[in-house]
Amino acid sequence: MNYIESHFENMLSGKKVIVASSASISIYRIPDLIRDLKREGASVISAMSPSAVSMIGKTIMEWATGNPVLTEITGNIEHISMFDDNTILLVAPASYNTIGKMANGISDNIPSLFFSYALGHGNSIVVVPAMHRDMMENPVNKENIEKLKKHGVLVVDPEYDDTKAKIADNDRIIDYLCRSVFGNELRGKNVLIIAGRSELPIDPVRVITNRSSGYTGYWLARNAFRLGASIITYVGNSEYDIPGYVTYMEKYNLREIIIEINTYITVNKYDYIIMPMALMDFDLKESKKKLDSNSEHDLTLTPRPKVRDRIRQMAPGAVLVLFNLESGKTYNSKKFEKSDPDMVLLNSFDKTPFGDTKNDYTIISRNKTDEIKKIDKAGISLEIYRRIKDIKRDPGELGMNSLTL
Repeated sequence: MNYIESHFENMLSGKKVIVASSASISIYRIPDLIRDLKREGASVISAMSPSAVSMIGKTIMEWATGNPVLTEITGNIEHISMFDDNTILLVAPASYNTIGKMANGISDNIPSLFFSYALGHGNSIVVVPAMHRDMMENPVNKENIEKLKKHGVLVVDPEYDDTKAKIADNDRIIDYLCRSVFGNELRGKNVLIIAGRSELPIDPVRVITNRSSGYTGYWLARNAFRLGASIITYVGNSEYDIPGYVTYMEKYNLREIIIEINTYITVNKYDYIIMPMALMDFDLKESKKKLDSNSEHDLTLTPRPKVRDRIRQMAPGAVLVLFNLESGKTYNSKKFEKSDPDMVLLNSFDKTPFGDTKNDYTIISRNKTDEIKKIDKAGISLEIYRRIKDIKRDPGELGMNSLTL
């Protein structure tokens, strides 16, 4: 993805990330990763094993980080002095050899030595494997990775490509780094996100739809993971790549979307249900034959029951967050009596709210009404979680409808 300002949230501001690299052909990806870590707000230091230095050299890492590269331990005991409470250790790429050393207490190179101190000191640690696929799937390697996980290390699954287990993409690595720091905020919570556009078929080849890029849903999914959520389910669609750690049910047809919502609410107990989706409010009788383009046709849109009302019936104990898009941000509480949301976000389609844009929001919750100006989708999704994470709701409780708004 090309650089866009709203693709980074500055969540690593004030954090120092030590990127400890071992020998892997994937090391060519690290300077680009360092660039994105800095865009996320981190200061970055590169630390390399001798074999890693032989593959890429120190100069490019010094250029990428803006800091001297660590390749040996001196009397300054860098494996200790470089760490403070705001330091995260990122072992990337992590070779089969380095993973084995870290898991079994061997510390005879820079990555494994830094790991030995960071784990004992209580620093956040993220490991990014990269190797041949057969080596990744070697049962000994799998045992070593499980051993690391048991000690609280976050391991980023590689991207598989035929015989290769390649280093994960930058976005996913950054998500894991953020989770290593902020993962207690939603730890143990389950989140259902309903986002994107919805469609009704007119005939076998045409549909009627509404506008939505799914960008808000994309960021709601990423930030749920960054804040430590256990189950993240996304029903709907998005023009943006939904990460693999999300259960993504890609649906466009309104009826199929409703079926998936019903299914997942039945299967999982969700703590939070967030619905930025522009769900169609109508039914339409589909023609079984392709309509003749040389003739006029009348379409009859019939109002249908609100999906949000059904969601509240099925999940009375879930914290429900809804979006309301109008021309001019006006809130009509009567519209939401049956769904009884815990938060409603108002925005206006007068300001092109779709896609990678900034917008003004009015956030109405149980306790107050706030105006937030010119915030992007990444920022508003994070704002939602940090406002709702302390809300407790009993199944028989009235939420906003117990208040006069």
